Amino acid sequence: MRIGFIGGGNISKFHLLALRNNNFSVKAIGSRKNSLRCKKFAEDNELINFYCKRGWEEVLEKDVDAFSLCIDTSKTAEILLKILDLGKPVLVEKPVAWNLFELDPICHHVNSEKVFVAYNRRFYKVVNYAKQFCDKSEGGSVNINIPDSKQGKNRFLSNGCHIIDLARYILGDFEILKKIIRNNHETNEMEILTALCSNQKWSIIINAHSQIPANFGITINSKKEVFELLPIEKYSLYEGLEIIEPNDEYPLRRYIPKIVKTEFEDSEFKPGFNNMYKQFYQFIKTNYKKTENSVTIDEARSTLKKCIELIN
Repeated sequence: MRIGFIGGGNISKFHLLALRNNNFSVKAIGSRKNSLRCKKFAEDNELINFYCKRGWEEVLEKDVDAFSLCIDTSKTAEILLKILDLGKPVLVEKPVAWNLFELDPICHHVNSEKVFVAYNRRFYKVVNYAKQFCDKSEGGSVNINIPDSKQGKNRFLSNGCHIIDLARYILGDFEILKKIIRNNHETNEMEILTALCSNQKWSIIINAHSQIPANFGITINSKKEVFELLPIEKYSLYEGLEIIEPNDEYPLRRYIPKIVKTEFEDSEFKPGFNNMYKQFYQFIKTNYKKTENSVTIDEARSTLKKCIELIN
C-alpha cells in the first residue's frame, strides 16, 4: 500500500520501521519546504527518490493510498484538514492539536472517520492485560503517576495525554472531582498537578510532577489483587502479602507483596508501533471500521478535553 509520509523528526524512524513491516511503502516524503533534516532522513532510509523538497504540500499532490502525519503538533491540525479534503485515510500523531478549537473542524469533517490517531500505548499487550483485569473487576482505587523531564502545560498535553488516554481506555471515562495545581515560582510553569477523579467503579488519583526521579505508572488496586504497569511497558500482578517478623538481623516488621506474574512488552519495534500499523492497514482495508484498540478523532478530542480540564 502506497503511503505519503509527512515528517522527518526523531519519532519518524519508528514509524518507518513499523509501516514497512506491515505492507506499506513510502512513495512520498516531506515536511517543511526545503527541510534539510527531512532530506537527510530520506537519504538515510533509501527514500531520497521520493523526497519532496516543496514540503508537505508536495506530498499531498502525490498518488498515494494513505498518509502518515508525524510532525510538530502546532501544524498538525492544519495539514490534517487538507488531507481529509483529499478523502484519504491518515494515521496522525497525538495529541493532534493543542486546543479543541482546532480539533472541532476535523471532528465535523465529512471524512473524519478516516482519521486513525496514533496513541501507540493502546496497542501494548500489557496494557490490554490491564484492561481485561479492570473489565472483570468490581472496582477499587487507582494511582496514576505522570512525571516529566520538563515543566509546563504543553508538556503535559504532549506526554501526559498518553496516560490520560490509557486511563480512559482501561478504566472508562471519569469525572474530575478536585484538583490542585502548583506552578514553579521562577518560571511560572506548571510543576505539580494532583487530581482526585472517579467513575462508577474506580476512585482515581492522578499525580503529575515534573523533574522528579520517577517513571510513568498506573497501579490498580482491586479487592485482594494489585495490577501494576510500572513502567507502562511492564506489568506485575500481586496477590497477598508475606509478613516477615522482626529479628536480630533486621529489627523491623516487613510486608512483602507476593508477585503472581510479571511480563514485559515486546521490543522488536518501538512498543505498540507494529501492532498499531497492522491495525491501520486493516482499518483501511475494512473501509475505516474501528479496530479493537484504535482511537478515532472524536476519542482523541475527548482525551484532549480531559487533559485541558485537568490543567486549566
